[in-house]
Amino acid sequence: MKETDQLSALLPQESIAYAERMNMPYLGYHLLRETLTSALLGDSESAILYWLGKDIGQKIPVQSPADVILTFMRLGLGQLDIIDQSDRRIQYKLSHAIFPYMSEQRLGCALSLECGIIAGALERASGRETTAQLVLQGSRDIRIVVTS
Repeated sequence: MKETDQLSALLPQESIAYAERMNMPYLGYHLLRETLTSALLGDSESAILYWLGKDIGQKIPVQSPADVILTFMRLGLGQLDIIDQSDRRIQYKLSHAIFPYMSEQRLGCALSLECGIIAGALERASGRETTAQLVLQGSRDIRIVVTS
């Protein structure tokens, strides 16, 4: 049985392979996340990004909470590590080289997308309603707590 790429539910396989071979500056992506989403979505940014992320996450076929880690790495969303796990609760630590250069307010809004992606992917895997909450303790201690 041929294994399919988890991200092929989101992007054409040809573009995934090509994009992963590229070495591009991060500045354009950071501009989109820092400026455009805020300008376009205004006060609703956090809620919209969460639900958009949840929709995206529900399309990613993961089998376990650990599978989300590689997905985040491949998408450039940061380093995700499981720091605590029980039957219905998982706590991840999220880090990225750009986070210390973002204000806590911006992190609180922008990282709603990441919370949604995790919640959606794990909801699909578990078949149970799943939510994810961002816990910020400074730009270097970012946690995402998932409950189902």
